[in-house]
Amino acid sequence: MGAKPKITLTRSIYNRLSALIDSVPEDPITEQLLDELERAKIVSPQKLPANVVTMNSTVTFMVESTQKTFTYQLVYPSELDNSEQKLSILSPVGSALIGLQEGAQIAWPISTSKNTVVHVNKVAPPAQA
Repeated sequence: MGAKPKITLTRSIYNRLSALIDSVPEDPITEQLLDELERAKIVSPQKLPANVVTMNSTVTFMVESTQKTFTYQLVYPSELDNSEQKLSILSPVGSALIGLQEGAQIAWPISTSKNTVVHVNKVAPPAQA
């Protein structure tokens, strides 16, 4: 697939994800997430397009290796619950989705021996409090 697609984040999300990475043991997922943060374009919250995956976005995506489509809310690990409708940013697919725009796709490792391509089909921005 070549070059990874551009990703966009707000400064507050970037800072919170950086702190999260620093607070957990290093592993392949946190290393990949850190690589994503390093190449992110940082914008103000007002300039973040509504169709970009950010924390608490609801994302519909397809995993190419299984051809299955999923819809989850992307959350911090502390926000996981038993609803089965949430996906941790520290999961392989969660770390792949952050900052991607609707319609984008990214090649991503889902285990130490297996890669797949994740396609972002639809993004619903986080609900405003």
